Amino acid sequence: MKIKLSLLLIINIFLFGCADNPERLGISEDEWSSYSSEKQESLLANYNKISKERRRMIAEQENNGLNIEVLEVNIRDGKIMLPPAFVNWQRYKPVHFEISKGECQDIKLTCLFNDDAKTTLGVCYNNNKLYLDPSRYETISGIGAVSIPFSPLWMTGFVYKGINSTGYVRFNDVTVEVKQKT
Repeated sequence: MKIKLSLLLIINIFLFGCADNPERLGISEDEWSSYSSEKQESLLANYNKISKERRRMIAEQENNGLNIEVLEVNIRDGKIMLPPAFVNWQRYKPVHFEISKGECQDIKLTCLFNDDAKTTLGVCYNNNKLYLDPSRYETISGIGAVSIPFSPLWMTGFVYKGINSTGYVRFNDVTVEVKQKT
């Protein structure tokens, strides 16, 4: 049984290349090495499941054609975790992006004081909810650790303050402004 589990772990390492790079999961090297091989295998399996679901959603949006509803989103303030260490909170440069209904994107976040320190924030706008900061190994928050349901206030713009998350970038006291583009 142990040989079979080890073989599966080796196959996952080969296929997904993240067991030797826990940064993809948002886990520090120290935390990763403290996990048993069974726990690492479980996290890798979850990573694969979440990645497959996200690829499916992206493929669906490409086949849906023109989307009418578009949101303008600004993310600012607060702090995030940055690779490779994922141990110290960092300030980041504010970002602005637009996202269409049924769409998923990867948004680049850059450290406020070091342009070389960057990470990727996953975002999706699906089923009238804006999803932010998905986990790469927790399936319950695989589409987004933060979900903001549609509000009529989006028509004129609404600011959500003090957002925290447990996803890949781990928001800490972040401000998110959402406005529906007309």
